[in-house]
Amino acid sequence: MTTLDDYPSELVTNRELTEANFIFCLWKNPDLYHDYEREIKADKDLLTPDGRFYYSLGLEMHKLGYKSFDDASIYSYVEGKETLKNGFSRRGGYKTVDEIKRILNEENVDTYYDELIKSNMLLKLHEKGFNVIKELPKFMKMNSKNLYDYFEYQLDNVFLSRGAGVKIEELDFEDGFIEACDAGEEMGLSYASAAPLLNFHTLGLHRSNVQIFAGFSGTGKTSFCINSYILPILDQGEKVVIIANEMNKRAWQHILMATILSQKLDYFGLPRKKQKMGNLSKEQKDKMIEAKEYYNKHYKGRLKFAKIYDYSIDDVKKIIRKMEKQGFNYTLYDTFKSEDSASQTMTGELIESSKQLLQVAEKENVGIIITMQLAIYMEGTRYLTAACLSGAKGVKEVVSELVLTRQIWEDEVSGEKYDIKPYRYKKDSTGKYTKIKEEFELNPEKKYMIVFLDKTRNDEGDTTLLYQFDGAWNKWTEIGYCTPKHQR
Repeated sequence: MTTLDDYPSELVTNRELTEANFIFCLWKNPDLYHDYEREIKADKDLLTPDGRFYYSLGLEMHKLGYKSFDDASIYSYVEGKETLKNGFSRRGGYKTVDEIKRILNEENVDTYYDELIKSNMLLKLHEKGFNVIKELPKFMKMNSKNLYDYFEYQLDNVFLSRGAGVKIEELDFEDGFIEACDAGEEMGLSYASAAPLLNFHTLGLHRSNVQIFAGFSGTGKTSFCINSYILPILDQGEKVVIIANEMNKRAWQHILMATILSQKLDYFGLPRKKQKMGNLSKEQKDKMIEAKEYYNKHYKGRLKFAKIYDYSIDDVKKIIRKMEKQGFNYTLYDTFKSEDSASQTMTGELIESSKQLLQVAEKENVGIIITMQLAIYMEGTRYLTAACLSGAKGVKEVVSELVLTRQIWEDEVSGEKYDIKPYRYKKDSTGKYTKIKEEFELNPEKKYMIVFLDKTRNDEGDTTLLYQFDGAWNKWTEIGYCTPKHQR
């Protein structure tokens, strides 16, 4: 356990005050412990004995449900705990606590927390051999994000030569260009096993690019991505990391289990809902064991899950960089939203964030798939385009592919007013597709999804595909094209 004596005096000047300001804001409003108990650990993040004592005491009282740390509450808690009681009295008792709490404004807790984090960052940098003392006056004027950005910039300059942000070279056709084209090197990673038509139009999943899969809330964005992107990536031996800020790990496991059962084991006897309800039959449990064994044999170690608790694009970039160094060349980020949905500059923030993701994709040579929600007020739109994106249709200009989806409506089935007229292209005697369209009718008992390819840099956009969707088993079956109307 480190102490103040383990560091140069210049780096721990006012450390007692830094810890006290933060901790006693929590004492002033114990509900704040909810926000910080995951982030701050007394034995690792605090250096002073008083800081560790007061933080730990407050945390224990918070966990027991104390809403106010007044004189009576504290003495009630420490009564019978002689070591704790003596420690509290030796530090001045409630009088000392009250004096500090009186001069603090709990609304400044974020600032005090950031000061503590910045102090810890400087100490860690010192431990790693960085001469932070030399430029300490400069660092003291920064917040923790500024400090991180400063060192990231310096390292990028040294190791990546990214400082100027400009690379000028000849556009001449170099030796090997034609051979590369002939070898199909511009093709992305194929996901034709799950979505052959969509894969054909996008030429696969491309590294150094960002693409969007968007839909209204609850329409199956995550399900589609597991079925049509994640499994095909894994099936070809690649590694992929899922970054999620809404659904937790267990929810993803249920979707993954259902997908493996249906797609790999051809088993449809265990719907996703039944997984959660429990009381499984022997057959169902045996099939789940078989699915787990399939996962362990074919995918284990190549699929990672990162749960983040806000919409910070900085955290997303850090995870992508870290995982790329471990060979994870593909990332699914679910869901892409503004850090502050109430911000008046939300649109600009989303566009800027998408640009930052593209920079990471290009710099690290990774393929990034992001899911986005469509605006609620656009739910009456038949033909989906970038204009339906919630918050920032301008993001379309940044990404390489934009794919949107919605469920088919009742008046769009065969014979209805807005019949989408589904069709396939006929094949000739050699099995090759012709340009002859062959219409077919939909089964009114089935659920269908329309997928709109609004933009691709590898083919013409404005293409609409039709899928049969069985949500209970997360099975998406690509069945052809369709022609939805443009009216709302």
